[in-house]
Amino acid sequence: MTLSETAQSLHDYLDPHARTVHLPAVDYNGLSDAMKQLAIDMERMTAHADTYEEAAVIARKKARHMQRILNSYKNSLIPLVQMPPEVLALVFERCVELDTSGHALSGRSMPWVLSHTCRRWRSIILSTPSLWQILRLDTAYLQGRSHDNLLDVLQTWLERSQPLPLSCFAMLEEEEWEHFNGKVVDALIQHASRWRHVDLCFGTQRQLFHRLRKVDPYLPFLLSIRIEVILAGSPEPPGNITMQWEAPNLKEATLFIQNDSKATNPALALPWSQLEEFEWSPNIPKTFLHLPPSFDNLRYCYLRISHHVDVDILSRHTLPRLRRFDLSGSYRSIISILDRLILPILERLDTDTDEQIGPVADQVLFSIARLQLRSACQISSLSAPFSLFSSPSSPLIMEKVGTIHELRVLLSAEENNEQAFSNFLLPTMFPNLKVLHILYREPPEEVLSLFSRMVQMVESRRNPQTLRHGLRQLEKLSFDVIRLSEMPDLRISTHLAPFQRLLQLQRGGLVLLGSVVDGKWHSYYGDGGWNDEDFRRSARRWARFGYSDWFYDREVEDYLKVSGRLDSH
Repeated sequence: MTLSETAQSLHDYLDPHARTVHLPAVDYNGLSDAMKQLAIDMERMTAHADTYEEAAVIARKKARHMQRILNSYKNSLIPLVQMPPEVLALVFERCVELDTSGHALSGRSMPWVLSHTCRRWRSIILSTPSLWQILRLDTAYLQGRSHDNLLDVLQTWLERSQPLPLSCFAMLEEEEWEHFNGKVVDALIQHASRWRHVDLCFGTQRQLFHRLRKVDPYLPFLLSIRIEVILAGSPEPPGNITMQWEAPNLKEATLFIQNDSKATNPALALPWSQLEEFEWSPNIPKTFLHLPPSFDNLRYCYLRISHHVDVDILSRHTLPRLRRFDLSGSYRSIISILDRLILPILERLDTDTDEQIGPVADQVLFSIARLQLRSACQISSLSAPFSLFSSPSSPLIMEKVGTIHELRVLLSAEENNEQAFSNFLLPTMFPNLKVLHILYREPPEEVLSLFSRMVQMVESRRNPQTLRHGLRQLEKLSFDVIRLSEMPDLRISTHLAPFQRLLQLQRGGLVLLGSVVDGKWHSYYGDGGWNDEDFRRSARRWARFGYSDWFYDREVEDYLKVSGRLDSH
């Protein structure tokens, strides 16, 4: 079949007037010839169809190729594509920063997405280690995936971040992933010399913590370390000794390492003299009291004592730069520590006892008063259970700590607070108080009388008649309720009668630190903090790991909108 014949046949097929098949009239005598002719015509048409189909396939293939070329030409005109590699790398860094939901082992994480977009972008992504500097992973998000494949992905991420310092956040609490978790820790340890910020949560998997013994003790880039693990419930491994790390740039450390051991040596020894901020859960007070001579630069310290054991140390130690001290645990542990320290520039003190403190309130208050007298410091902010002030002697004792102008109290219906409310009406009880923070342990709707008594106390601190007795007028008030994990959206209703009295005080000049949203009270500080320092500390941790949704806190976000985004240092 010639090309001209094929072209003519195509023209005939496309002619709308030639599409109907007209069969010739035949009689039975000529039927054989007609059938032969139909077979010939059908064979010819089939040959035409095969030729057209082959041509169509080739034409479509060429069209797709030309479409790709056309798209390439179009893309080359897009400003983003025309950018030089060094500018594109900056754009990619911003994309990675905005990816707050991705994690290293997710295919939807921004570095992986960008690297699979086009060949040029992939080349830039692979040659820009800063895009891989932050590593986040949580085994709770990995159910149903192959362990071997995930380890390959992790290794690739770590290798692409070289040679830059590395910030790692790893939630490895899923016990069914124990073997995989161990491999993850081993992979991170291989890059320990590049650690910058490290945040590790091991749950009850003590063997993961013990794997850290393989870390090279010299960590030149490490700025902050946070480790959470529960070691209690089984004996220490044979030959167990304290790990000691040398990190010349380490400034912040959080060691929540719970165990039942009565040993005074910490499970992990750090260069204590460098630390500026330290959060720790020593199992007994003596463990901490063995270390104070080393804390020359400590500005903030939080201690959560799990067990009380009597302390036989008589000497006192000075922490020359400590400005804020937070203590949680048995009241006896708190007293044991406060009585053995000299804190010359202490400004903020936060105490939270495990027990109902009312019956022994005087002991704790005397310890605080002695600390201020002994240290010659000016404690300006205090946080404590409200029942700490429930003793008839409280006003007399607190008169010796008259420098306090900011107070946070934790209020619970489980304790008798009547004496404390009465004490706060006296002129010797915090005479210079300007800012009051109240945190309820139970929803105020369930203990309305307690809410009403609190409002009455605030009213007395705004009453001109009371102020004539020497009390300073209360200027600011914040209040909230502790939100448990099963009730994350719990808020105080603004329709309660006591709340309406607070709004009346607000119209009279009292500053309420918060706002009303849909009939609910949203405290500026929330239930996790009570000053800007708490926000800054939370914001730093949030920034270190790429403002991950895992660390999201509405109050911290609101704070950053007002004050500006903090860097990750």
